[in-house]
Amino acid sequence: MVPLFVSSWRLSLAGLALQGLLTAWIAYRMEGSPESAGAWLTLFDLILIRGVGAPLLLYGVLHAKKAPARNDIIPPNLLSWTLALGIVLVSFNFSEVLTPEDGDPQTLVAVATAGLLLGFLVLATQSDPFSQMIGALRIENSIALFELGGPRDQPIDSTEAFFLQLGQVLVVLTTVGLYRWYLARLPGADGKPVEPTLEGPAL
Repeated sequence: MVPLFVSSWRLSLAGLALQGLLTAWIAYRMEGSPESAGAWLTLFDLILIRGVGAPLLLYGVLHAKKAPARNDIIPPNLLSWTLALGIVLVSFNFSEVLTPEDGDPQTLVAVATAGLLLGFLVLATQSDPFSQMIGALRIENSIALFELGGPRDQPIDSTEAFFLQLGQVLVVLTTVGLYRWYLARLPGADGKPVEPTLEGPAL
């Protein structure tokens, strides 16, 4: 929640990093020491791609462009803040309906739902490319968190599940690479398109 209310792109990237690292910690607590290729791939995805790689790649571009420190992830007004807080309350009520038994699965559903809806809030209220990227990556992290607590129809170390998981990791890796490439190509110092200026009157 904090990166949504503080207008700083650095804090937004720190929030993404914490999401990835905390999700990896949750996966470790739930699964224990990784003993299969799928478990190692999960930790690789959560720690190296989501927790370290994506924030550092985007940070490198914005730092090189000397982007202004201020960046609003949601509009800085009371309506947006109320919507964000309301989303959290609705998410916890929704998790009680979806998972009636108290415990970790219910909490995971609540947090994942809140992250998903907050990501959509960012996408719906901001139009600049960096904020859109932050919103999309928040949604990606929420889906990854939901998968940790969701039921599995087949063992995690099966061949089919491993290659499906590998495909998901490659999609995330490709997405982050495209985000960095696009952000680097934008002409504005803060990664935003330069507004066209009207030509002065001809003499």
